[in-house]
Amino acid sequence: MDVFSVERIIENSRASDASLEELLACERLLFDLSARFANVSGDQVDAEIESTLRQLLRVLGFDRSNFAEFADGGQQSVLYSAAVEGVEPFQRGQIPAYLSWFVRELLSGRTIVIRSYEEFPPEAAAEAEYYRRVGIRSQLAIPLRVGGRVVGAIGFGAFRSTREWPDELIARLKVVGEVMAQALVRKRSEAVLRASEERWRSIFETSNLGITIIDQDLHYVATNPAFQAMLGYTDEELRELTTLSLAVEEDREVTRTRLTGIRQGKLDHYEVVRRYRRKDGTVMWGHSYLSVVRDAESKPKMFIGTTIDITETKRAQDALRATQARLSRTTRLTTMGQMAASIAHELNQPLAAIVANGDAGLVFLTSSTPNLDAARESLKDIVGEGHRASQIIGSIRAMFKKDAQDKTSVNVNDLIREVLSVVRSELENERVSLRTELAEDIPEVLADRVQLQQVLFNLALQLIFLKASESMGNHDSEIVDAGSVD
Repeated sequence: MDVFSVERIIENSRASDASLEELLACERLLFDLSARFANVSGDQVDAEIESTLRQLLRVLGFDRSNFAEFADGGQQSVLYSAAVEGVEPFQRGQIPAYLSWFVRELLSGRTIVIRSYEEFPPEAAAEAEYYRRVGIRSQLAIPLRVGGRVVGAIGFGAFRSTREWPDELIARLKVVGEVMAQALVRKRSEAVLRASEERWRSIFETSNLGITIIDQDLHYVATNPAFQAMLGYTDEELRELTTLSLAVEEDREVTRTRLTGIRQGKLDHYEVVRRYRRKDGTVMWGHSYLSVVRDAESKPKMFIGTTIDITETKRAQDALRATQARLSRTTRLTTMGQMAASIAHELNQPLAAIVANGDAGLVFLTSSTPNLDAARESLKDIVGEGHRASQIIGSIRAMFKKDAQDKTSVNVNDLIREVLSVVRSELENERVSLRTELAEDIPEVLADRVQLQQVLFNLALQLIFLKASESMGNHDSEIVDAGSVD
């Protein structure tokens, strides 16, 4: 056996011993890490990862170690880097573009082992140039998975000599890296959860909406200040009450039915305007929305409610409705007054003619030579005016007649003629001439006769008023085209 072969055997033996020592050291470190990272708090994760990287350098004889994070948004950053004396740590922050081949390989889940510059593939020319420039002679980079997704990578470099990377060592370093990665993911998750909790707490505490959390027994678990202010109770007092107990007596059965439906899972949510009983005994009107929070088995776990105090809005609406009712009453009275004046005027004409003709007939009959022909004509005129008065009264009765059923078959043309006969005096007083064009072949409609008459009467009065306003100061008659009814 030559000298060269003996030296190689000795070198391999030393390498084997070194690898065994590294594995044992890695096992001890892994045991220590498992204990440390199991209970590490989120604000201690950074310090623990950096300490572990330095420990790996010292125990395993690496020159530099890095820990990178691959975030969901595609951001790849080096978070931690440790190096022995005389070697510059890797700059923290976003991974440079000239290392993009490394990033692609790691994101694909492939471990990168570089023992010499010649092992770089052609597409990694930029990485090879970087390694020559800074003096890295050997490199190991391991992708780290958490929950089946590559969330980061851990890397180790040798500057002073090349070295081997046994599979057993890589496997243990991967476990070490994933312990650290899990701790980092937990830290990120806790940070997101804290931020979410803080946002919820901020909304809960400062919202003008009344927000409540209610358990399965319908007791209040938590209430925000706005809800407490609405009802005048403290949070402690509300915890002793149920949403049903705050309902006014008249609404309890309806509220109970609604709450039973949502407790049994028949409803996912409901929205309602309801009355609440305040602590001082007064009533608050609330616009409330209640939704279900379900457990893993889709069963109702708790309920979240929001409430807006609409008491003042409700009062304003009630006041508005009362005002509208008074206005409607006033309008009806005014309309009736105008209608009564028109009716009186219409009836006064035939009655005055009857009286005049009666007086004339008496004169013709009581003269020294009775004029029977003239008296006969007077009597005919009296009969004619009587019929005219009867027609006017008939039109008025038809206008105000209320049938047994609200809706009946109605001839619109007849309605128009009845209304125009009533307002004729108003037209004459305002010197307005109205022309109608009514189609005679229109079908009857099913409607409330009285309501239609009132609408037509109001339209006619408005038309008269408008034309009277336009012609104010002008004594000539105005012709109004009422249009055609098709």
